[in-house]
Amino acid sequence: MTMIFKEKSAGKTWKECFPLGNGHLGAMVSLNPQREEIYLSENTFFSGEPGAFSNQETAPGCFYRMRELVSNGDYSGAEEIQKSFVGRRENYGTNLPVGRMVLETTSSCETEHREYVRSLDLENGIACADYNIGSSHAHMECFATHPENAFVYKRSSQNRKEDYELSFLPHQEGNDKIVYLDRGIIFSVKAHESMHSDGMTGVRLTGTVQVWTDGTCAADAGVIRILGAGWLILQIKMVTDFGEKALDYPLLCGKLKHELMGENRAEPPYLKWKEEHCRDFGKYMRRSRLEIEDEEGLGEEISLMYQYGRYLLLSSSREDSLLPAHLQGVWNDNVACRIGWTCDMHLDINTQMNYWPAEITGLSECAMPLFRWVEEDLVRSGQITAREAYGLKGWVAELVSNAWSYTAPYWDIPISPCPTGGVWTAVHLWEHYLFTGDREFLREHVFPVISGAVDFFVDYLFWDEKEGHYLTGPSISPENSFIGRDGQVHYLENACTYEVLMVRELYMIFLECCRLLEISDGREEKVKHQLEFLPHYPVNRDGTLGEWREDKQQTDPQHRHTSHLLGLYPFCQITPEDTPELAEAASRTIRRKLEPESNWEDTGWARALLVLYSARLHDGEQALRHVRTMMRKLKAPNQMIMHPPTRGAGSFADVYELDGNTGLTAGIAEMLLQSHGEILRILPALPVAWKKGCALGLCARGGLSVDITWDNGQVEIRIWAHNNYHGWVEIGEEKKEITLKGGEEMRMCI
Repeated sequence: MTMIFKEKSAGKTWKECFPLGNGHLGAMVSLNPQREEIYLSENTFFSGEPGAFSNQETAPGCFYRMRELVSNGDYSGAEEIQKSFVGRRENYGTNLPVGRMVLETTSSCETEHREYVRSLDLENGIACADYNIGSSHAHMECFATHPENAFVYKRSSQNRKEDYELSFLPHQEGNDKIVYLDRGIIFSVKAHESMHSDGMTGVRLTGTVQVWTDGTCAADAGVIRILGAGWLILQIKMVTDFGEKALDYPLLCGKLKHELMGENRAEPPYLKWKEEHCRDFGKYMRRSRLEIEDEEGLGEEISLMYQYGRYLLLSSSREDSLLPAHLQGVWNDNVACRIGWTCDMHLDINTQMNYWPAEITGLSECAMPLFRWVEEDLVRSGQITAREAYGLKGWVAELVSNAWSYTAPYWDIPISPCPTGGVWTAVHLWEHYLFTGDREFLREHVFPVISGAVDFFVDYLFWDEKEGHYLTGPSISPENSFIGRDGQVHYLENACTYEVLMVRELYMIFLECCRLLEISDGREEKVKHQLEFLPHYPVNRDGTLGEWREDKQQTDPQHRHTSHLLGLYPFCQITPEDTPELAEAASRTIRRKLEPESNWEDTGWARALLVLYSARLHDGEQALRHVRTMMRKLKAPNQMIMHPPTRGAGSFADVYELDGNTGLTAGIAEMLLQSHGEILRILPALPVAWKKGCALGLCARGGLSVDITWDNGQVEIRIWAHNNYHGWVEIGEEKKEITLKGGEEMRMCI
């Protein structure tokens, strides 16, 4: 089955352009024969700078006073003190667009372009367009190559010569230096803006555009004029001074000037670039494949959307990316960076969801930048925040972070403090171990990160004699609020369900790490004791799962965030098999959120969570309903999932978020395969409409690769073990024990 999106018209807006990326640079291409606009972005192009004073000096004393007041029910008093606890937002910054490369045709303005078709090949990472003009056939194609770290664009026409004008339009004028040479452009821009920083701080980016053509080229008044071209090739490269020294601008100009102005240059090795790119990109994309026959005829679209999430993650995050994928992957729509959210790394769902498909769909390497960022940036900065904001050892990271390793409490009272954002992100390292069985990774990377987080939370928890539990807080339940007995809206509470379940997950991981690595350093008994006396999941009077330890009136019952359900997914603290009462409470919570559905605060990532929750509840019909709703309501013309403005997350326009697409991919995968507690669940949430299909190259915890083929109730399974494995395979009511040695495979038919 091919993995190709096709359109019969050129892109006119950012949301109609095709995305290309290589983990460093991003490009949105319109493939417009008349005026090609290439929106350029780069994953380290951030405004702002590291904040040396992000934590307030008064924070520790204020925090423990807040705890005392909240424990006594004085929420208003705690919130007044909270102003002296929240973090400082000094030059926090945001990712910004770099600018646009414009290639305008000047010789065919009056000629109609006929039989136009453009396509995005997901397997090979190539966007192309074909059309007829006069009696000639024309072709455009482009790709972002990781081996060359460049964007490459080719345009050609048969028996026809075209004239063009090529120019670079910076995102912000005044911050730029642009030199036009006969055979290329050199540009330097700065990531400066005044909404999220002081307008004077940010990285510097230097880029080059090289032009090859069989026509003639000449620089002229802010453009390169290309005349009589039967073909042309552009290569764009960009580098910033974020993680390495930027290209020296004067030296670069002198070095390239002679080459770029030369008339008799050999053609570039375009086919070599393309072949290397296809080999590199395709080896990842071909690892997993999905084919579904859906009774409503949506099977091919669903299969493509599964691959599209993988494609966007691979394009945004490669092994050598200097930062993990931010809110928009490696692209920038110039919306998120101009609203209060910022285009950064949100740690209360978005960054995590960006990477949820990585392990299960065979893109494990894509998560490496996230792991490095956690180890080298969050942990280092988080040690400062633990000490300066809480007076504790270990490390902690809160609601948001950025290129500058921000870990301080959020600067706005309603969503601060929230000290488990770092823990949630760090769990991805543990998941990598579970999927790969890499003991060295467990010892050298997972355990130090988890251990440092435990150092913080064992002292953060406090004993409540009245309740007989270790409590957390005060903190918020992202990003919700409740009505107190005083009739006022409040955010702070001790032992929010979200925070307790995160600590529970951290402690269980820590103890399992100690067991696997045979480590005994004196902390295990304290952790076991606190774990035993953590509060249980609360169930409200109406049968829903409680977001707070008491049955509170939610300010917005249909709020987009459902953080108290994370024990259902991504964790397995709540399952239909082991905790049926809690699973029913979670199911009832989801139903209440959607009553009426028209008032549900619908976003891409929030709807993706409903897919994932339903899959874990083994409710394939509900999961499919959410998949269909997501594709119908939240998908832009270029298939990117949008976050529309909502009452709780305002914006002047729809915002693209990578997590909508990756969350959808993870949800589809979870409907077909689940692996927890040494049980491999095959087709645990298969909808009735999916009568026939195959899911190849899925991955499972325990170091397994799984192929599943089904046809009207008949299921064939191939399981290949990368490591020694013992566990069970479950399909419906049938359960079979299996044992495999590393390198062995087995097949089952049911």
